[in-house]
Amino acid sequence: MKTGYLKAFAATMCLCLSAGTVHAAQKALLIGAGVYPYLEPDAQLSGPANDVRQMADFLKGDWGFASSDVRILVEEGAAKNNILGSITGWLASETRPGDRVIIYYSGHGSQVPDRNGDEEDGLDETFVPTDYGRRGARAEDMLTDDEIASALSTLKGREVILIADSCHSGTVNRDVVPDLVSKGLDAKARYLPFSGVSRSLPVVRDEEPLARETNVHLTLSAALPHQLAWETNGSGIFTQNLIRGLRTREADLNGNGRVTTAELLNYLRPRTEQWCQRVEDCRDLQFTPNMSPRNEAFILQPASAEGPVQTVTGNTADDVSDVLPEQSSQEIKVSILPGSVHQIGDEVQFQLTSAVDGYLTLFDLTVEDDLVLLFPTDEDRSAGKTGRIRANSALTVPDPSYGFSFEAEAPAGKGKLLAIVTEDPVDLENLLAANGEFEPIGDKIDFMKELSGRLNKVWTADNANRSARWAAGYQDYEIRQ
Repeated sequence: MKTGYLKAFAATMCLCLSAGTVHAAQKALLIGAGVYPYLEPDAQLSGPANDVRQMADFLKGDWGFASSDVRILVEEGAAKNNILGSITGWLASETRPGDRVIIYYSGHGSQVPDRNGDEEDGLDETFVPTDYGRRGARAEDMLTDDEIASALSTLKGREVILIADSCHSGTVNRDVVPDLVSKGLDAKARYLPFSGVSRSLPVVRDEEPLARETNVHLTLSAALPHQLAWETNGSGIFTQNLIRGLRTREADLNGNGRVTTAELLNYLRPRTEQWCQRVEDCRDLQFTPNMSPRNEAFILQPASAEGPVQTVTGNTADDVSDVLPEQSSQEIKVSILPGSVHQIGDEVQFQLTSAVDGYLTLFDLTVEDDLVLLFPTDEDRSAGKTGRIRANSALTVPDPSYGFSFEAEAPAGKGKLLAIVTEDPVDLENLLAANGEFEPIGDKIDFMKELSGRLNKVWTADNANRSARWAAGYQDYEIRQ
């Protein structure tokens, strides 16, 4: 049987960093809530003011923001009315539909009882402004997601990016928020428990709370629902890695000169999770950055004539890998037999080895830039081949039981294979079943966006939320005349 031949896939949201001439207006509101004059000493944070300074330096130095484009609210300036007024006043008056707005918050997050019945779990997510506590522990003095959504409604038509280096973990109370300073560790959780909230068991949620309440283009947050965000050495760990990944382009995982949101998410998560594994008090709840939406493909760059936020709409292998970058590729070995260079008409097999037990999905991104599902196909399912792959045990496609072979076909050129192994049983069944006939997938970028969104979902089957475990690797090939 013939396929177009090898090449891979990718899906997510795009974040491109090349500086250029700024055409559309762009404004940034940067909020650092670290000094709380009405709260006890152990509630104080050393990092938010530093985070805001670093973010301002990045926006002005790397993304071309003018000083007048950036408003900073820190310490007493990060009071509730100042924050809301800066959104509904300054941002609303200084921008117009089509402009880009970045709102960045660094500080404590919390949860309080829902006041209008719109929350399934009965809780509103909040930011904690620095004037909280002046009248005691009153929920109405926090800044709720409903209030943020109402303020953002004044920015209708703007392309809003909301970044939060905080958390909203309703599974913890003040007694269990770690005091690592007393243990000789310079690390602190960015969560302020509210005395009116109690819960014996966590409500597990596969969505970003602030994104659910607010109509924004992109939400980036330091931690999944019911996790803690952390700071160390006077800066938020999420913010440190976010700025580093963008400024140095370490987050450009496929090396094509632009950073996509999929690449950024897959750059951030291993770094925060690895830090968390070194800190005993972090391990129970984990520390996993989140993004919403996860099934889009935005190109984020200095605002241009084409618009401040663009989407991946191309048709090349680079576009695909911008949406679905390599992830833990060392855990997958993809071999093309008898080699990666073939003549038209040569028979080929693909041999795959995984470091972990899981489920294999194999795609061909062909010489003609088509995307074809190679495994598991309809025929594989009919033959009882579910895609299960055992650790360190080679799986060959097609094997002798197929009764046919794959053949390298014209035109000549270069392509890629994409192999994905999901260690967790991520639900890809209906997505793959709809494309299992060895035919090019109709809209491969939309397909990849959906696939990437499912792979990057919140895994809720364990006691603590975390990212789903999967690996993806690409393998180049060439077909010659």
